[in-house]
Amino acid sequence: MQMKTLLLSVLFVISSSTSFAAKNQQVHESEVKFSYSSADGEFTLKCTHYLHEPIMHDFDVWCGKGTKYLRTFRVHFLARQHEKPQLGKNSLEVLYWVIDRDQDMTRKFSSGSTWINFKNQSDIERLNFSQGVENDYAFLSVEYTPQ
Repeated sequence: MQMKTLLLSVLFVISSSTSFAAKNQQVHESEVKFSYSSADGEFTLKCTHYLHEPIMHDFDVWCGKGTKYLRTFRVHFLARQHEKPQLGKNSLEVLYWVIDRDQDMTRKFSSGSTWINFKNQSDIERLNFSQGVENDYAFLSVEYTPQ
């Protein structure tokens, strides 16, 4: 009886974990564009980025380089598609976490995790996400265009 219960438990775990198969996707530097703006929209800074830790999905982002308004961030950004071909559906999991590197002692963190579920198979053209930074006086936005 214990063996049967163990076997059923293993089968349940395997079937649950494969219900939505995730594509092993790495977001490339060319697929994202970051922008910084004040909450009132009066102030914007151009941003550049570098994929710091590909395995960890971490980007270093600099906004306002060459100006007195330089802002630096570490961004964890992951966009991963999950497919369920037998049902003709897919989902997109997006993790967007920002660490404000300009804070000396106690760094400020902002994060967001989003699941987007589609009724049918759908290819993403472009997605935009914003994260409040500097106590929500500004936003660090990312535009994701999968290739």
